[in-house]
Amino acid sequence: MPSVLSIQEIDRLLRASENLKHLTILYTLYSSGLRLAELLALRLTDVHWDRNQLLVREGKGRKDRIVMLSQQLKAMLQQYFEAYQPKGWLFNGQDGESLYSPRSVQAVVRACARRAGIHLKVTPHTLHHSFATHLLERGTDVRYIQELLGHKDIKTTLLYTHVSDQHLRSIFSPLDDLLGGEKRK
Repeated sequence: MPSVLSIQEIDRLLRASENLKHLTILYTLYSSGLRLAELLALRLTDVHWDRNQLLVREGKGRKDRIVMLSQQLKAMLQQYFEAYQPKGWLFNGQDGESLYSPRSVQAVVRACARRAGIHLKVTPHTLHHSFATHLLERGTDVRYIQELLGHKDIKTTLLYTHVSDQHLRSIFSPLDDLLGGEKRK
């Protein structure tokens, strides 16, 4: 079962970074459900501002796909562009031209999780799983989630129905009705 953060944990994680580049990386991973390699392969030309989309080239299954560009991420990217003026890649390494390091992204995610007081093992892929689970919990059709994640087989996407505990939280034991029928919280 994949590890998934709650919406509140995601909020704390995002608030735990004071570095604009790191925060933009976190926003991009979570808001679009990207995998680490997909994030690092993003080029400036893959941001489609007018259509609110990101083009993921050769993602899962070596296929291209389109994912959403949230309004929050779009605003964050504009600030990021002004401050860092990336060239070629969306997230450049320290020299300004090479790819940003996968290990650096992993370290950023771990450090933010620690500062946010999250005691689970949190990786960039945790944000991917959280994105899919939160979409499902909000009622997004599983076929759209499949497309956004780049899954070839719907069975892979259906794994998130087992991870989501939203429906489980709405079910109460019959014992609660027997013993006084107190208000449920």
